[in-house]
Parts: sequence; structure tokens; C-alpha cells
Amino acid sequence: MTAFSIHLIGQSVSLSIDLDCASIDELAELVGQARFLVGNLTEPDEDGVCRRVMIAANRIQCAIEEG
Repeated sequence: MTAFSIHLIGQSVSLSIDLDCASIDELAELVGQARFLVGNLTEPDEDGVCRRVMIAANRIQCAIEEG
């Protein structure tokens, strides 16, 4: 899993998400094929849990590999 900063259309705050992609190139390929992406938030919530998330691939405006 690799952490990405995901900027969504219509949102001013980016999401930091661990996705099952080795690189930005794999993410670009996955976005072209999948309707939704599933991963884990990298920051825990108020209960200390890194929640699972599903985001619509067509809402991604920009993705930055955090490394």
C-alpha cells in the first residue's frame, strides 16, 4: 500500500489515503478502470481508528504520491 494525497472535485481539503497501488502510475491505471477506489485513511479519527474509505474515481482532480 502507498499513501496518496487525493484532491476531490468540489472539496477544499485533500484526503490522505493508503491505496493498494505501488506507484502513481498504478493509481492512474486503476482510476481509468475502476468506478470506485477503496483504501484506508492514514490519519486516525477521534476514536483512534484509521477508517476504510471508498471514493468515486471520477471525482479525483489530483493525486500526489506521499511515499
